Amino acid sequence: MSEHNDPARATRRSGEELREAILDAVLCELFDRGYAGLTFDGVAHRAHTSKPVIYRRYATRAQMVLDALIRHAPADLPSDSAGDLRSDLMALGLALGRRFEQIGITTVRRLIADVDDDLLPQLAELAAAPAEQALQRVLDAARARGELGPEPLPERIAMLPLALWHHEMLFIGHVDEAAVADIVDRICLPLLTRRV
Repeated sequence: MSEHNDPARATRRSGEELREAILDAVLCELFDRGYAGLTFDGVAHRAHTSKPVIYRRYATRAQMVLDALIRHAPADLPSDSAGDLRSDLMALGLALGRRFEQIGITTVRRLIADVDDDLLPQLAELAAAPAEQALQRVLDAARARGELGPEPLPERIAMLPLALWHHEMLFIGHVDEAAVADIVDRICLPLLTRRV
């Protein structure tokens, strides 16, 4: 048996190498078996480690899944402006929809149900922080082009596109191009560009 196939050698990994193996295993189990079918046993087997090793790092399935999704979340949110506010909002909404589809509605709903107060910051990091930063870049670019007034937007108005897209994802189950366009054209653009 080569040392690469030696289970004893696999269990001696530590630090970042072991963490990466565990997180890769979590994602594989998640996409193969779904959130409900993901177990500590399955992750340990796939990562070639033991359950106690994983329990030392993660107390719950939700904590394990959140860490894996944050670590491997696709960096596909737009970073450059397309040249106008509408195009930028459309690009962001569609990118968020693709990210949501990759994770899956069932996983998202079960994860929300399992998250306790201690995990809320991690859930926010996965679901809100990158999207809020991307939206702020969109609004800053629009302000620099003169599409928005000089005064900062109230936070609830500025973040409204995200609230509406998240609602669509969680309660409808997806957000397609027609839904993104409807939200952008009928609600967000009139409100964001309204001059007081």
